[in-house]
Formats: sequence, structure tokens, C-alpha cells
Amino acid sequence: MEQSQKKKRKKTITKQITALVFLGLLILLCVLNLVLGDKKVPGPKLTAEGILDGGYMEEYGEYFTKRFCGKSIFRGIHFSVQTTFGKRKSEGIYKGEGQYLLEKIAVPDEKAMGENIQKIQELAGTYYNIPIYFMLVPNAANIQSEKLPAYAVGLDQTKQFDKIRESLGAGITWVEVSKALMKHSDEELYYRTDNNWTSLGAHYGYEALAAAMELDTSKAPELTPYVVNNDYIGTLAKQSGYGKGYEDSITIYVPKNTKNSIRTVMSNMDTKKKYATLYDSMKLEKEDKYSLFLGGDAGMIDIRTTADTTDRLLILKDSFANCLIPFLVPYYREIVAVDPALYEGSIQEIMQKTKFTSILFLYSGNSFVTDKDIARVLGTAAPETAEGTDAGKSSEGDSGEVSSDGGDGGGDDEDSQDGDTDDETE
Repeated sequence: MEQSQKKKRKKTITKQITALVFLGLLILLCVLNLVLGDKKVPGPKLTAEGILDGGYMEEYGEYFTKRFCGKSIFRGIHFSVQTTFGKRKSEGIYKGEGQYLLEKIAVPDEKAMGENIQKIQELAGTYYNIPIYFMLVPNAANIQSEKLPAYAVGLDQTKQFDKIRESLGAGITWVEVSKALMKHSDEELYYRTDNNWTSLGAHYGYEALAAAMELDTSKAPELTPYVVNNDYIGTLAKQSGYGKGYEDSITIYVPKNTKNSIRTVMSNMDTKKKYATLYDSMKLEKEDKYSLFLGGDAGMIDIRTTADTTDRLLILKDSFANCLIPFLVPYYREIVAVDPALYEGSIQEIMQKTKFTSILFLYSGNSFVTDKDIARVLGTAAPETAEGTDAGKSSEGDSGEVSSDGGDGGGDDEDSQDGDTDDETE
């Protein structure tokens, strides 16, 4: 009996100590936020009307949340507790098998998607002599659906793709990449903590693209994968709070024999900087390590190469294209990559600047069905340049000569002004 009483007293004391520690932490957090919180966040205005209708307290709650010091830490704790109790979905992201985080299949914005498809069709009609390819990459939740939690019920992305393919019509070449990825669905095609595909997935995508575009793959050097990072934590982990304790690896593909490898000069047309590589290794020291590829997203990137060809490729893309583009270097003298979400110009400006021989749209499924920028960029195609490949000839003609400084000899392009690579990746 006495022993039982001791146990009860011990439990009571433990609860009291826990309560006091919790209260102390709350007081400490309040003090820390007064001292270290984000002071740039504007406080709510105190008015009699706000107090009476309760609006002031709501605004103060939002103000405290935005100013809150260490909120990311507590968000992680919050989701860790939820995971412990069986929750496996957060912010539209599922916690799947094998430490995989899978973004749910997006609900299409039918209006925006319809406008985008219409503008792509108009582009094909305007520049009818330039072949246009459309590559839509399925998301991980489609290809690796077996990793989803048993209760997960999502949209059928395959049906979405079939509808888009039918809407595009016969004038645009559909690149079938879903089947290629499905054959390798048990491999590391997607990052476990990020919504992008890996370089391995992009390599399989490149093979499907090369077949559709009838590229002469004998020109391409033999490549070998090379791991450059082992501690990448992607956006899905950060958005959901899941993915703690797992870090992805980042791999690039490099030529086995670098003696006669193709040289490149990449110009970020947003920052006006040039690089002698397609990989910005400095980004591996940053939080967004996927920005290693092409230095991250930009409105326009211009890549000049020493490839033995005069072909030029225009790509309208999202981030999925970033790790695939390096595979295309052996086939083009110039590759211009445009991200409509960041590019403020028009298709007319692009087409008047360079003589393209092919156009490629490369998007992930979730990105394309919700995109609202493609139609804006394509909305000013110039009908007077409907001569196709004669539209906007580049000033260097067809010679495709590369200047001794590593830059292409194109006349109006930004990178032809000084030709050096002083701003190369450190």
C-alpha cells in the first residue's frame, strides 16, 4: 500500500515538473521572440472595431506566427509527432514506402491548360517548317504508385496525358517517356525528398527523346555517372516536414574520355554571367542543391557548344529539363532554354534572334497542367515570320563557327560582346 502511494506521488511530481518545464519553455519562447523574432513583420493596428469583432486577435495570431522565432523547427516537430501517430500526408505530399515522399497528382487548371495548348498549336502553325516536340514527364506518384500509402486516392495522370496528347493534334510530335520510365520503375528515377527526377530518370527520358527526334546517338560520347553530393534534402521534405533522417544523392553524367569532349559556354541571360560548364558546383554548398544543374532556374539560358553541327534547339521548360539538357549538348551548336514562369519577353523576340531547327516543350505533368505562363509567352508569335526556319536568322549564318574564346560567333547575342568566361563557376 505504501509502495503504491509512493508511485502515485512520483507520477504527480513528474507531471508537475513536466508542466513547469513546458511553461518555462513557453516563457522562454516569448522572450526569445521579443528579442530575436522577425521585427520586419508589421504588427496589427489596435482599433476598437477590431477588438469588438475579434479581428484584432486573428491578425495578432497571424502576426505572431509570421514573427515566430524557430517556427521551422517546431513545424518539423509537429509533423514528426503526426507521423508517429500514423499521419502520412501533409501539404499534398504523401509519406510513402522506402522513405519516398510523393507529391499528389495535380488537378488541372482546365482554362489555363486549354489556353496553353491553343498557343502551342498556333506556334506550330506559324513556324510550320520547324518540328515541334512535346515531352511530358510523369510524376513519381504515377510511375511509382506502389510506394503510395494504401489509403491514397489520386487522379489518373495517364488519362490526363492521353487527353493532352489528343488535344495537341498531329502537328506536334509527342515524346513517349512514360513507358520508358515504367520499365525502370524499381530504380532511383526520382529523388526521395524532392519533386524532380534524378539524373538517372532524365537519362532514360533523354533516350526516349533521342529516339523521337531521330538524333544520331553515335555522336554522343560514352558517359559514366558520378556522385557529387550525398546530403541533399529537397523541397518535398521541407514543405511537408517529412523526410527527416534521409538525404538524397545527386549524380551527374560525364564523358569517360574527356580528351575530345565538347566544350560549352553557358550564358545566364538574366544575370548576364557566363560559365564554361553546365554545372554550378557552388550550389552544392547552398540549400537548393538541385540548382547545380544549369545554375538553377532562369528566364533564359543560352548554351553555345563546339558540336559538329549547325542545328539549334529552343526548349520551353520547367525544372525537369535542367538535368536532361546536358545530354543534348553533342547534337546542337546552340541550345536556348526558356522558363516561361520567369521569362518576361515574348516568343517573337526569341524567334527573331536565332535560327532554330527544332522546338521542344519539356515539362513535368503536375507543372504543365497548372501552368499559367506558357500562353503569355507564346501569345505574340509573329505571323509575318511564318517562313519557318528562315525566321530570325542568326547573324553568323550557317557556318556555326565558334570563336577562339569559346563563345559562339552569333551577332546579337549577349555573350558575343566580350566572349570570355571570367564569370565562370568557382
